[in-house]
Amino acid sequence: MALRFRKSVKIFVIITVLLVNLYAAEKKEKKQEFKCQSKKTCKQMSSCKEAIFYLNECGLSKLDRDKDGIPCESICK
Repeated sequence: MALRFRKSVKIFVIITVLLVNLYAAEKKEKKQEFKCQSKKTCKQMSSCKEAIFYLNECGLSKLDRDKDGIPCESICK
């Protein structure tokens, strides 16, 4: 029984490490594509993906006027 428990713990640790690494890689990948800079309006955004980045990562909540989670409704259709 102790052997089964150890094996379960080992599997849990491996899965946890993999998930943490995957999350870190995703976060790093997101941050490399865009950077929080001086853009403040939807007219300054080059794509919906950039507007979503500014809304979620830079905290530019004014891009989502109606608070539905979709920024810059003119480009994010």
